[in-house]
Amino acid sequence: MPGIPRMHHAAKKALLIGVQYSATLKLVDPGLELPGAHEDPKRLHELLTEVYGYRDEDITILIDDPSGQYVLPTRENIASSLAAMRDLVKNAQPGDHFVFSFSGHGDQVDNLDGTEEDGRDETLIPVDARYDLETRTFKGYIMDDDVRRILVDPLPSGTRCVMIFDCCHSGTASDLPTVFNDDFASPCSPLTTFGARLPWLSHGPSADTECITIQQTPTDDPAPFAWMRGTDHSRQRSNTMPLQSPGPDVTSWSACMDSQITYGGRKGGFFIKAFVEALQSNPHQTHAELLQSVRRELAKCAAAYNMKLTQRSKGAATGAALPEPVTSPRAQLGSLRQGSYFHTPFTM
Repeated sequence: MPGIPRMHHAAKKALLIGVQYSATLKLVDPGLELPGAHEDPKRLHELLTEVYGYRDEDITILIDDPSGQYVLPTRENIASSLAAMRDLVKNAQPGDHFVFSFSGHGDQVDNLDGTEEDGRDETLIPVDARYDLETRTFKGYIMDDDVRRILVDPLPSGTRCVMIFDCCHSGTASDLPTVFNDDFASPCSPLTTFGARLPWLSHGPSADTECITIQQTPTDDPAPFAWMRGTDHSRQRSNTMPLQSPGPDVTSWSACMDSQITYGGRKGGFFIKAFVEALQSNPHQTHAELLQSVRRELAKCAAAYNMKLTQRSKGAATGAALPEPVTSPRAQLGSLRQGSYFHTPFTM
């Protein structure tokens, strides 16, 4: 008589990354340091353990802390063949939940294979990336294609993965095909990212403001009102998954559009702060409701900073140089599924 198969106990695993670059890129250009980036994984860790039932031992944190307490967020440690991203989703089973977050620099490079409508690939900058002052370009980055290939493509049907990016140019940092369309300009990449090559055959039922740091690289336009100068790229993308089709539930939450930069301070990124506080206040929101909650909080941060600038300008000497006012970045929500998915309850 065959044995009774063991029940799979759904896993909840997270990989949280925060990069300050204090001992690396800061030495090349002091403006590349992101003081406060280490606070983001701590905020998310608290949210996951206190609200969503994750265990400490199932949460991996990578930060460039000189104490040696944490694994360094190098490219090798994040995305190599035996690295943390692969370990996060290794042996994934239906019912498992995964969370990936990255707080640090984001950038863009020219797309070489014609898969991005705007001609640009989005990149994440690990702690050991190299920066060329002459060309103002990075080497040793992690591409959006890598994020998609490592974290999303291997997931079986019935799993859930939430990706959170608090970095510049992060609107489509994981190359998901559907972006929440609320009649505002959306990121304009990728062209198509879903194909039959993915192993998503059904495996059974699915279980379901202080002084700010501009998280931009020296290649970005620092003018805050230049962020919106692109055309409206809102559109219906092809090859998205129907709401009820087999496949994993995968969403990406990004601090800004692909064309934008974002902000943080010594207490962490403004986007992560807004995201965490919105869920601590009300963990039972739909995806669309959560997105609007986050956008409202980001707008409040920008307004508070601009008010401080106004107050400082009144007491400043005539002709004194003052920082430019900021415009709130437009947080983005992407999914593998069609737009109706955005009105379903959010969970991690």
